[in-house]
Amino acid sequence: MKTNNAVFDEKTQAKLDQLKAQYTDKKLSRSERKEAFSELMRVRYAADPRPSISVRKQAFLNMVLFFLDTLVFGCLTFAKEAMSDGIGGIVSAILLFAMVITVIVFSSVEKKYKKEIDDELSLNSKKRASELAGITIMIAAAVIGVIAFSFIGTTFTINNDNWLGLFCTAVFAYAFFEHLYFLSIEGKEPAEAEEE
Repeated sequence: MKTNNAVFDEKTQAKLDQLKAQYTDKKLSRSERKEAFSELMRVRYAADPRPSISVRKQAFLNMVLFFLDTLVFGCLTFAKEAMSDGIGGIVSAILLFAMVITVIVFSSVEKKYKKEIDDELSLNSKKRASELAGITIMIAAAVIGVIAFSFIGTTFTINNDNWLGLFCTAVFAYAFFEHLYFLSIEGKEPAEAEEE
């Protein structure tokens, strides 16, 4: 479980310690420990003085980060020769720089804001988004494979040099689609919807 370095008053800290003891108590049932964990997160969230960031904004930041990761690893894996010299080298450097900047922004947001706790609706949306992302990755892999090998005549050999890049590209693409689908399923922020 992630913890932040916030200092709580004695009463809150005592409550947190009690809930943490319940959460880690193996004698309790799974549902009781899950309930204790949920309460622990609610108490920690309420006591944290930092401003909050919504689940949708978290998902958007993650989506941008994973999109850049997918581009970088995809380019370095599938277009290694084209990306090593000339304009490809410049594009590669720009992508890497953009990814580093995104990671720095993401880290500063993590420190500055507390994360809003997922409610049941957002958990269901995340589950559905995860299923859609898995289906999308399988379809995309099949379509890209057929187009590349049948029509373009490109060959791609999986060896020690590129299997890790291929794996990372697939994982980051899955994470990107998962957050993209979550944002589309969740719709607009309540405040945005009210303004319209």
